[in-house]
Formats: sequence, structure tokens, C-alpha cells
Amino acid sequence: MMQRVHVQILDNPMEGIIFKEDTLDVPVTNKKLTEDLRKEMNYFYPSVVFVEYIDLFMDGDEEFADIRELLRLGAINTPVVLIDGLIKVHGGIPPSIIKSEVEKLLSTGPVH
Repeated sequence: MMQRVHVQILDNPMEGIIFKEDTLDVPVTNKKLTEDLRKEMNYFYPSVVFVEYIDLFMDGDEEFADIRELLRLGAINTPVVLIDGLIKVHGGIPPSIIKSEVEKLLSTGPVH
């Protein structure tokens, strides 16, 4: 069985917008960065890596309660990147780090 990897970007879109490093004049939302990441992952790993954007404060209240609590305590910052349910990065969406984490998971072989 082929291993699939689920990347979730948990965000609070009300926290504002950021600016891409290479184009400082163009504001970019985390939702747009997630879409760019989805396209990149689909290019390199078609049908293997699923990337999902989740608005923490619009989607189901019962889901991600532990992450909401960590955010409330100031222990982590949005956006929070989960890979297969584990927090890997918070406070940004770095494609190179996410891709590296995905490659580590895929290199371990299929899940039984």
C-alpha cells in the first residue's frame, strides 16, 4: 500500500496578511501560501500528499481543541503546520521544511 501524507495548515485568517520575501509590495495570505504549497506538493507527489487549509475559528470547534489551547497560552503561533497529525512547524509556512518533512515520511516506506 502506498503511503499518503496529510499536511494541514491551521490558521487564524483574522491575524492579518504577510508579505512574500521576493515581492515585498504584494501581500499574501496564509490561505494563498497553502494553495501554492498544495500545487507544489501535487507536482512533486501527485496523489500522495494532501494539503489542506483549515480556518481554526470557522471550522468545527471540537476539532483541534489542544492546538487552540496552545495558541491561547501563547505556546505556539499561527499558522500551525501539522503533518500526519503532528505539529511540525508554527508561525509560518516554509515550503522547504515542509517538503523535507514529507520526504522523510515517504522515505520510511509504505504503512502497513
